[in-house]
Amino acid sequence: MITLSAIIRFLHLASSALFFGALVFRMLVAGPALRKAGADNFREIGAYDRSLMGFLQWTLLAIFTTGLFAFWLQIASVAGVSLALALSPENMGGVLFGTRYGVVWLARMVLIALLAGVLIGRHPRQSFFARVATVCLAAALAGSVALSGHAAAGDGIWLGFQLAADGLHLLAAHTWLGGLVAFAWFLLWIKRMSSPWSEIGFKEATRRFSLLGLLSVLILVLTGTCNAWNLVGAVPPLVGTTYGQLLLIKIALTLPLLGVAAMNLRSLKPQIAALPIAGATDSFKDLLARLKRNVTAEIALGACVLFIVGGLSVTPPALHIQPDWPFAFRWNWNAADSSRKVRAKMADAERLTIAGILAIGYAVLRRRPRYRVLAAGVVSLAYGGWVTHTALFIDAYPTTYLRPTVPYNAISVANGARLYQDACAVCHGVAGYGDGEGGKGLKPRPADLTAKHSADHTAGDLFWWLSHGMKNSAMPGYAASLDEEERWDMINFLRALSSAERARQMSALVEPDPWLVAPNFVYRTLTEESRALKDYRGNHIVLLVLFSLPDSHARLLQLAQVHREAQSRNVKILAIPRVVKSARRLESMSKTLSVVTDGSHEAFASYALFRRSFSEQGALPDPPVPRHMEFLVDRQGYARARWIPRDGPGWDKLDNLWRDIDQLNREKPSTPAPDDHVH
Repeated sequence: MITLSAIIRFLHLASSALFFGALVFRMLVAGPALRKAGADNFREIGAYDRSLMGFLQWTLLAIFTTGLFAFWLQIASVAGVSLALALSPENMGGVLFGTRYGVVWLARMVLIALLAGVLIGRHPRQSFFARVATVCLAAALAGSVALSGHAAAGDGIWLGFQLAADGLHLLAAHTWLGGLVAFAWFLLWIKRMSSPWSEIGFKEATRRFSLLGLLSVLILVLTGTCNAWNLVGAVPPLVGTTYGQLLLIKIALTLPLLGVAAMNLRSLKPQIAALPIAGATDSFKDLLARLKRNVTAEIALGACVLFIVGGLSVTPPALHIQPDWPFAFRWNWNAADSSRKVRAKMADAERLTIAGILAIGYAVLRRRPRYRVLAAGVVSLAYGGWVTHTALFIDAYPTTYLRPTVPYNAISVANGARLYQDACAVCHGVAGYGDGEGGKGLKPRPADLTAKHSADHTAGDLFWWLSHGMKNSAMPGYAASLDEEERWDMINFLRALSSAERARQMSALVEPDPWLVAPNFVYRTLTEESRALKDYRGNHIVLLVLFSLPDSHARLLQLAQVHREAQSRNVKILAIPRVVKSARRLESMSKTLSVVTDGSHEAFASYALFRRSFSEQGALPDPPVPRHMEFLVDRQGYARARWIPRDGPGWDKLDNLWRDIDQLNREKPSTPAPDDHVH
């Protein structure tokens, strides 16, 4: 069914391109060229218009027929029924009036009917304004495909931009590729003419179509780049999904298409422009034959491109598909930040690249190309690329760019912590330093999971190692013993563990740069308030208070007394007990403090991971859980400051707390809100 849909889409696009391209060619190229040649009153022109009219009528019929088939296939796909059952009134009505595709299809049928009426009643010598109206209707028909395509699936402020880019891309492609067929037909027609105006018309048509093609190509490149960014977004989906691979094939076919067009523009067009008006019949025929051959090649490549576009139209966009990385390596662009050796290699690669570009530019721009210099430039550029590759090269796996299916939240982190203690702590150690009893004597030694280099690996790398083990090490794979969700839970915990090591530096002073993502959690309070931490993003600062009774009682009473002051500063106070039963002892404070009951266990366990510090107790490999901890979470969702009373004074003086809160209130967001998943 998908293959049949792709073929129908290709035929529909091809007939639409032929229709629109022929109309634009007649109005902007053939008509003005023939008028300049003084051929307006020759009877041959009437014959050309009549044949063009017949061509337009047949292509419009093809658009209508393929549109019907496409609608039939869409009904079967949406309703999940066979082609025979798809024709039932219920299924047809549901798709026609209940989906965007159906509404757009109906509007396109109306446009086809209007164009059919215009073409059937059209006089060959139609006025200019009537021609413009016909072209506008055809443009609406061609561009309306974008309204039911992938670009229409977006939302928000970018939807209009995506639709405009996709619509312009379609119109430019139709103008160029459909115009190529019309141009080839014009060349065949003018070759048969033996009139004195033939050469003038040929020269003028070539000049005009070259300008039209150049403008179309510029629009195609610009809008194609925008569409690729909207529907692909990055290199992994480009090379690791079916949509991205089809797009690469499309680009690979477009490059020689552009090459042939450039040859026509740079070589044949000047020769045609220099052609004498008379007395050069042999030259005229030779240039006409060469141009026709090149245009035929462009048409063949363009047809292949449209066939790929038909496949793209029925393939889910790469941005929404999990990529399967096809290479055994990738480039770690962060390596230069942490390695002096890598920085030195990158500096060498930069010099080689610049030298290569300069040499190639010098060789190409010379009136007589210097091929030795060109070869030296290519070698220098290639060697610079190789040096860059060796400097940034690291191993990669099919799941390297896999997107996590489990969000980074407190429940997942808490579950991952439990799984880690059962399966990994024996070798990697309770704190993840690689110092577990089971790891002694292993070569290589178990990795330090809190080290900076661990953050250089993607979540997909960790997922591969957890699933299949690590080469040349004693680490086994857990695909058979842990399901996919449990493996993602463990990865979320490992990310939190790595952040916990860096959190040693946190204090009761706001961190200048947001980096520590506050794990989200869903909770219920003593007053039956049900929300999630994420709900406060964009509106409130949150003071998370992890408490134990009776140690925290005095502090909680202090916060309850100043809750109105906190509200005036746009602060939400959430009190999370270490033991749920403790929450019931604070019912008297429930009107002023949001005391968490449901969800408190996972939230406390997750935030307790960030208890490491530089104090005597906090510096232990596995510090004891403090009896009391507080975190300030900014409006973006990042934990920006932390106070542990055992480590020293801080927010016990409320002036210090208000100072930090006021600083966060004045601050303009410098970082996007964190993603729901680790990367």
